[in-house]
Amino acid sequence: MRVKVKLFASFRDICGFNEKELIVSDSIKVSEIVDVLIKSNSELASKKETLLVAVNQEYCDLEQILQEGDTVALFPPVSGG
Repeated sequence: MRVKVKLFASFRDICGFNEKELIVSDSIKVSEIVDVLIKSNSELASKKETLLVAVNQEYCDLEQILQEGDTVALFPPVSGG
């Protein structure tokens, strides 16, 4: 199945892309998408536990199961006032 991955801020800088379509197995979890990105960008490994995830513009956790055509957005932690 196809899913779209969007990266923001430092994640975009680390991976070198804003948006990419991936062909993945059915019933894949967000955590598995992150693991794929970590394999080619080891700097992300230390950020896995603190990243923010949204699927189709709704925040979720890493255990979210993806469906055909979903858009996964990955954000670094946000702070400020």
